[in-house]
Amino acid sequence: MGLGRPEARELESLEAELSRRDTFCKEQQERIERKNVEMYKLSSQQFHEAASKMEGTIKPRRIEPVCSGLQAQILRCYRDHLQEVLLCSDLVKAYQHCVSAAHKG
Repeated sequence: MGLGRPEARELESLEAELSRRDTFCKEQQERIERKNVEMYKLSSQQFHEAASKMEGTIKPRRIEPVCSGLQAQILRCYRDHLQEVLLCSDLVKAYQHCVSAAHKG
């Protein structure tokens, strides 16, 4: 037994409505995806701008050791004066001053 004419029209109407809703949903999804892409690009651009700005304010790290000459002299002094390490105090003070000055940049 086949569908009668009123049932066929109702089915066609339902299929047309489903098709419209499907099209609407796809359009909405595409719109949301475009918005997401725009937001990602904007966020990425803002991040890179902020990172570039901060790079300009951060001092580059020193790679070479600071005050290595004084450090070597202190170690030598300690070795030479195992029982009288206070004799090395002037070198230690100079080393502390050197490190402090290097830290301040």
